Order: sequence, then structure tokens, then C-alpha cells
Amino acid sequence: MLKVRTYPVSVKAIIWRGSAVLFLKNLRGEWELPGGRPEAGETEIAALAREIEEECKLQLTKAEFYRRELYEVIKGRWVEISAYRCECINDQRLILSDEHSNAGWLVMTGERPHDLPEFYWSLCRRSNLLQGTIDF
Repeated sequence: MLKVRTYPVSVKAIIWRGSAVLFLKNLRGEWELPGGRPEAGETEIAALAREIEEECKLQLTKAEFYRRELYEVIKGRWVEISAYRCECINDQRLILSDEHSNAGWLVMTGERPHDLPEFYWSLCRRSNLLQGTIDF
């Protein structure tokens, strides 16, 4: 019998400001998109809103499913990344949780920063304009 392998899912927000995307620096010293894993019984959208609020105190106002891809986030550790194009209330001040050491709006033109994994870089650069959004 063929065994179907499943991977953990992590929802991630691609939040654009002009030509830059919001990234958070994790405790491994790498930039990553805001987001995390859904809790049992939680929808991806609810998890995304909760994670963004927990990690940086931003309130999402719109989210559009962009794509789902399998990535090796750490050598030997694969995660299904479910990415959403998002908007948030712009006048809120970003406040980081203790899960991250820094936040930055990284410009998506030019060279990829050495501490930004290629899969996040290419995921953001391929993302399309916001369409079919879900309002909160």
C-alpha cells in the first residue's frame, strides 16, 4: 500500500509596502515572512491573522491566497508554506514578540540579502498583484 507523506503547514504573509516586503529576523539569524502554524481546528486565515498579531502586533485587513509550496526550511526539515498576499492597517506601530530579533521592509529588487533564504526571496518576487481578497 502506498503511504502518503504529509508535512507540517505554515501560513505566511507577504505584506508589500511599495517595492518592499515585511520580513522578521528569526532566532537563527535569518529573515522570514511573518506567520506560523495553524492550531488544531483553526483555518489558515484565522491562523494568519493570529500569528501576525502575535508576532508584530499588526492587524490584517485583507488576505489573498497566493500559493502553497513545499520547502526545506532547515536541512532535512520540510514544511508546506501556504503563502497569502496581505494588507494591514498601516498606521499601527510594529511591535515584535520575543520570537524575532528584528523587522525590516526589504526591497525586492537587486540582490538577495545573504541571510534571506532563496525560497522566501523567489516566493515574494513571483507574487502577483492583490486580487480576490478576503476582508477581515
